[in-house]
Amino acid sequence: MARVVILKAESDNSEAYAGLLQKQGLEPIFVPTLDFSFKNLEVLRDQLLSPYKYSGLIFTSPRSITAVRDALKGQKLKDDWKTLANYCVGETSYDLILRSLDLDTKGQHSGNASNLADFMKTDLYNKTVTMPFLFPCGNLKQDVLQNKLSEYGYSLDSVEVYETVPHRDLERHLLELFGDGSPPEYLLFFSPSGINYCASIFERHKLKLGSCRIVAIGPSTKKAIENKGYPVYRTAEKPTPEFVVSALLET
Repeated sequence: MARVVILKAESDNSEAYAGLLQKQGLEPIFVPTLDFSFKNLEVLRDQLLSPYKYSGLIFTSPRSITAVRDALKGQKLKDDWKTLANYCVGETSYDLILRSLDLDTKGQHSGNASNLADFMKTDLYNKTVTMPFLFPCGNLKQDVLQNKLSEYGYSLDSVEVYETVPHRDLERHLLELFGDGSPPEYLLFFSPSGINYCASIFERHKLKLGSCRIVAIGPSTKKAIENKGYPVYRTAEKPTPEFVVSALLET
């Protein structure tokens, strides 16, 4: 049975990946890759208490949703946010926002920040938007969303609410996987930071990937993998179990 190593932050949808992969005769192996520490939650809280200053909220990662929930300290998100234009990337994020913040969002099918900006341009066509969008984000955010929205005439009020660091057990897990000289058949990378942290471990310990096939989740991750000098076998367009399995089985 081919082993598929899933290198991503821990999340609620791990079982969905495992179930679909096992149905296809593949053995999923989860390796927690990233960890997060939160910051600036008091600043975020003040912003969340002032929805009248914004056109809406934008979420591009589950951590930003957790930051908003924690910043509220058990209080409900003000209902005024529900009347604004709120957006997110990913079905997992959409479900989490609905469950934890009772907030509906659009754009979950967009797949990445660049596509979300294009979706917002279409969705906001002929609407008057004068206030910025509140954008809770991490320290490794790229400027794609901000640059595209600026080009389209919209602005972001970004607040850095979490730091991304390597998971404390990442090095140990990779050494266990590759140390015996029989690398797994597939490696799935879900973020540029994930490949960057793993690549430094590969290089430091001179780990050989051999015939391991590397699958990228999204174009940004694909670019980061190639920048590290590794060939990309396949790219999944969106970070969902269905798109990942489809990429793996593509003929």
